[in-house]
Amino acid sequence: MTLYRIRFKLCSSIVTPLKGDTIWGHIVWGIANHEGNAAVTDFLEKEISDTPALVVSSAFPAEMVCRPMPPPERNIILDIDAYSEIKNKKKRKYASASKYFANTEIKIDEEKRQSPLENIQVTHNTIDRFTNSVLEEKSPYSTEERWPKITDWDLYVLSSSDPDRIKELVQWAFENGYGADASTGKGRISEIGKPEEVKPIIKTKPGNTYTYMALGPFVGSKNGMTDLRADIFVRSGKLGGAFAASMIPYKKPVVLYDEGAIFTCDKPIEYTGIMLEKMHDSEEFNICQSGFAPVIPVDLKE
Repeated sequence: MTLYRIRFKLCSSIVTPLKGDTIWGHIVWGIANHEGNAAVTDFLEKEISDTPALVVSSAFPAEMVCRPMPPPERNIILDIDAYSEIKNKKKRKYASASKYFANTEIKIDEEKRQSPLENIQVTHNTIDRFTNSVLEEKSPYSTEERWPKITDWDLYVLSSSDPDRIKELVQWAFENGYGADASTGKGRISEIGKPEEVKPIIKTKPGNTYTYMALGPFVGSKNGMTDLRADIFVRSGKLGGAFAASMIPYKKPVVLYDEGAIFTCDKPIEYTGIMLEKMHDSEEFNICQSGFAPVIPVDLKE
């Protein structure tokens, strides 16, 4: 399989974080909307196999990737400056992609890209649906929206498909918006670029032990990973599309390791994790959940 980078523009505020497992779900819905249920079944059968058709990362600010999970700090007495430095390091979510990919130019302001989204308070009125007028007793109120300070974002896709097919799938995934409240204009994504092949700087060889970093959320793998270091979160997903209107919308919760996870493996690999099946109580449909992510070899001594 080949690892590609696809650049797109985020043109509105977003509600749902740009996580790889959610993006993968949008790709499946894009196939369903354009090619039908038979195409989805064929796609999922390939995803379950040992050579999945498509594995996607989370999205990152342009020319950046997730920062590797740092090692735990030793339990020592620190002065104020040393403690502040540790806190500042933890706030840095991203690292320059040029550290990991051979064909990536350095032309970015890394400090600016550490906080690509900003929270903005937006004022709303509460509408009385019977009179179609403002309900004064409960208005106005404010919500917090996340708006992009940087519009260009990168998505990494590991696939054996040709670049034109990959671009088509990503376009289908984002054509109606991304995530929650897409029907009201949230998550609007445009100008999806052509997939560009990227090559990790570190070359893997059979028989050696390598340290890998995951570029998206994943579950435990059969790859024999050791020394895993990762943040975790619980994904309590919901069904979308036609399923949301005809079935109980809640999927089974699953614990995922987050992007930036670090682990070692004694064989060369391109992705980690598996696709999860039967993520809903439905007996008619096999509702699936992405539990895999592309990985790249890293050198933590640098």
